[in-house]
Amino acid sequence: MFNIILAQFKHETNTFSSKKTDFNCYLSREYVEGEEILRYYAGTHSEMGGFLDVLAGQDDVRLIPSVAANAIPAGPVTADVWRRIRDMVLETIGQAEKADAVLLCLHGAMVTELSEDGEGDLLAEIRAAVGADVPIMATLDLHANITEKMLANCDVFCPYRGYPHADLYERGLEAANLLLRTLRGEIKPAMRWAKRPFLVAAVPTAMPAMQKHVQRAAGFEKEPGVLSVSIGHGFFCADILEAGLTTLAVTDGDAARAQEIADALADGIWPDRALLQRRFYTPEEAIEEARRENVWPVIFADVADNPGGGSTGDGTHLLRAMLKAGVRDAAVALICDPESVAMAEKAGVGNVVHLRLGGKQRPEILGGPIECDAYVKSLNDGKYINDGPMGGGMPMDLQKTAVVVVDGIEVIVSCNVTQTYDVQVFRSHGIEPRKRKIVVVKSAVHFRAAFEPLAKKVYDIECPGLMPQNPKAMTYTHLRRPIYPLDEM
Repeated sequence: MFNIILAQFKHETNTFSSKKTDFNCYLSREYVEGEEILRYYAGTHSEMGGFLDVLAGQDDVRLIPSVAANAIPAGPVTADVWRRIRDMVLETIGQAEKADAVLLCLHGAMVTELSEDGEGDLLAEIRAAVGADVPIMATLDLHANITEKMLANCDVFCPYRGYPHADLYERGLEAANLLLRTLRGEIKPAMRWAKRPFLVAAVPTAMPAMQKHVQRAAGFEKEPGVLSVSIGHGFFCADILEAGLTTLAVTDGDAARAQEIADALADGIWPDRALLQRRFYTPEEAIEEARRENVWPVIFADVADNPGGGSTGDGTHLLRAMLKAGVRDAAVALICDPESVAMAEKAGVGNVVHLRLGGKQRPEILGGPIECDAYVKSLNDGKYINDGPMGGGMPMDLQKTAVVVVDGIEVIVSCNVTQTYDVQVFRSHGIEPRKRKIVVVKSAVHFRAAFEPLAKKVYDIECPGLMPQNPKAMTYTHLRRPIYPLDEM
């Protein structure tokens, strides 16, 4: 019987955000302990759901779940939270009769108050606890900043292949299958990697300049003995020494071939670095073009106020421009503003309330509050279940929400924040995106998986925000130099 320790500890840390990620941030997003993990993730389109679908029914496997924690991207994880989760995982290992393997869901871009390398520190302590011969494997986000310490203390990483991340479940299946085959003696994974001095911005993997490299990675996997090949884009909003691109290759015992593949993939990407750029509209350009083309619905993506990258989700630049231009028949998800939710609740459904909407957390960057008279259309508990390609089946909780109408624009206002990557954000609030001319989402890329099929056109709009899409707009102090595109290489 193989005793497999299961745990999840995820955070994408935007070091340019002033909001610390404390324990309440995990409680507000995703936090489950012990045996409840097996029930909570069963049937979900998540990494842990993939783990369970492979392992839960195996006669030679005993699953020992520890803790599953995930918080919305923001500033560094507090020291007490990191130690708390670390201690829970180590305690689970210590209490097990023996630990034959450790299987983890990690992000790969966690920065803590203690260290630039939250995952590297965690993996090093797990390795010390289980010993050198116990396999440790983990899923990673595509935006992992994969460090030398992480690589030294984990046998196999399985990063997401797609951006949007519509393959969380598939990566869970991959990692669990590789682990099971390793425990049964069918394979002996050898992982190697290559790094290049390249900060990759938010580039969809469907972009032709990147897609060809994704396809090349998949082509390597067709070779006999090649188990997994992937590209870690890195997270450019983390000002740490080792941020940037990493390629990974895992073979069945052939470390030399794994290194050749990792190097070949990285060397192929490097010449295309200048091509991995996107076009962005100003709000005024997007409004003018959408009106001129007059084909609806369209998506307006507020890419720099993306909560999925650590922004606040209460930026007002885009909404203000739409109101100024007299836009009607539009819906916005969302503005995170507990104060406005409370005022709407006090006014009641069917009434008009004067609001200072949004713009409260970082007004000097994201725009100040919008003074407006708003009609309160509905009040809601903010709970819904994702049903799209990313995290299908996972419960979400925006806490209390209100739908208010400001000059013909419906705005979902929430007490908790999320990136707008699932259509249920709108539908759970009585808004059908197909029936609106303009649908505004606060997301850089993830929205495309669920929303792009509904729209005639997508406009990526860059306003001032905490997640600008050009690394040159950031001021780095810890990042290694030289590195592209900050330096001409």
